[in-house]
Amino acid sequence: MPKIIRTRHFPMRPFYGISLFGLLIFRSDARLAESDIRHETIHYLQQREWLFVGFFILYMLEFVWHLIRLRRWEAAYRSVSFEREAYRHERDAGYLRHRHHYANFRRHP
Repeated sequence: MPKIIRTRHFPMRPFYGISLFGLLIFRSDARLAESDIRHETIHYLQQREWLFVGFFILYMLEFVWHLIRLRRWEAAYRSVSFEREAYRHERDAGYLRHRHHYANFRRHP
């Protein structure tokens, strides 16, 4: 599992956390719930599947595509397949045990 780091020098406001290369970095003033840690752990697993750099390239390409299409930052962010998977399953305590590889591209009902 990835290592959790808390810092007051978190540059990505308004976000509370980010997963980067096996580290889960959270703002020190954030009130963390298990769902927050699970959300970022899902991103860590996605990054590992796409060999980290591939994840960031795909993420940015998909985000830009949705931003052009939707013209709203928040809607584009929520439309990225990696975020859809993480938000969909962040409250499922058993999800990390039964998650399938490349689950962000699988269809969900």
